Amino acid sequence: MSTDPSTRTRRPLSVATCAIALSGLAVLGSGCSQSEAATSRGPAADVPAAKPQGGKSKVEDAVYTLEMKPTGTYKAGQEGVVEVSLLSKGEYHINDKYPIKFKVAAAAAEGVSYPKPLLKREDGVFEENKGVLKVPFVAAKKGKTKVAGVLSFSICSAANCLMQKQELEAVIDVQ
Repeated sequence: MSTDPSTRTRRPLSVATCAIALSGLAVLGSGCSQSEAATSRGPAADVPAAKPQGGKSKVEDAVYTLEMKPTGTYKAGQEGVVEVSLLSKGEYHINDKYPIKFKVAAAAAEGVSYPKPLLKREDGVFEENKGVLKVPFVAAKKGKTKVAGVLSFSICSAANCLMQKQELEAVIDVQ
């Protein structure tokens, strides 16, 4: 056998060898973390991840419900808030290590400004199965307008962690 790397031939790994190696990696990473990709590590793999949906005030999925809704009356020129809520379902819980964030839409509706265009986990209240962020905004004029953005979050079960980004919007009636 030659020790010259240019003359060695590589044999492809068998499917069984790869499966064993991958299952060993899954055992090492059994908890949820902020860097964990949307991977499957067990029987919960058949739970479908939600496909990103834009322009919705409510997103229903097999493992979570996400909603952006008005919280009261709004007056032109005054700060108001909309509430973004996340509720996990079944055996899933909100990943307590993931850096949840809400980023307002890059192209804000005409006359709408955001005092805080990026909200993080620390700006809200998050428990094991539910979380709430209050998104502040100011609408300059009366009438209907939109408040919108993207929520990045992660939910996990004992066997599966999902990382999601969902576009949300709420139609606001400004007095």
